[in-house]
Amino acid sequence: MSNSYNYKDFRIEILYEDNDIAILNKPSGLLTHKKNEFDESPSLQESLKNQFIIEDDENFKEGIVHRLDKDTSGIIIITKNIISKNMFKDMFKNRSIKKNYLAFTYGVLNQSNIEINRNISRNKIQRTKFKVSENIGKNAITKVLNVRTFHGSLSLLDCEIVTGRTHQIRVHLLSLGLPIIGDKDYSFNKEQKFRLNNMTESLRNLVSLFPRQALHSYKIEFNHPILEKQIKITCDLPNDMKDLNINLK
Repeated sequence: MSNSYNYKDFRIEILYEDNDIAILNKPSGLLTHKKNEFDESPSLQESLKNQFIIEDDENFKEGIVHRLDKDTSGIIIITKNIISKNMFKDMFKNRSIKKNYLAFTYGVLNQSNIEINRNISRNKIQRTKFKVSENIGKNAITKVLNVRTFHGSLSLLDCEIVTGRTHQIRVHLLSLGLPIIGDKDYSFNKEQKFRLNNMTESLRNLVSLFPRQALHSYKIEFNHPILEKQIKITCDLPNDMKDLNINLK
């Protein structure tokens, strides 16, 4: 049984810990780190101060080397000292950390798996949003595996991100016509409603009113650079996505 700690209204699970790193389960609704020094919103970064002894040379990072969107739940690595921080930064850069997410989507993947290799760039008008683009932006690769199809019109997908771009899975799945359930930024409204036609009213409501993007970082694998051992951590679906899974079956 993993241990956990409370911070404001959130319960944060510690999935793994040693002298150099901790691997946590970030709840949805919690920012990874402050947007700036004046940001008063609850953040994972703020929660770490009372929980761990962290040596870091950057402001507002507190050992954080990668991030999850506020409404995405799941696995995140925290480094406790500058040596491990630099090592993990390099590992993310060199793509030697394998990260898998589970996503519930509208639509069905027409094959068992696919690799999406499409650049992602910032939306010119809405600067907080991203889009796939041909010639500009950053290279982004996502491997998508079909786990289960529900009612012939919704899917549970396993997404492995080879590159870690902002909103990568959300943007890539949208480009396949598979927007994530509950995603308010990346959606096709009319088409999504049509996907729910063959369901009961209670299921339609469960899906269309799902309050956040149904995306969860559930597995991480890497070779520990200091302990020199293979680490593989998995993390259960949170309750809201478990309910979705149970009810859709």
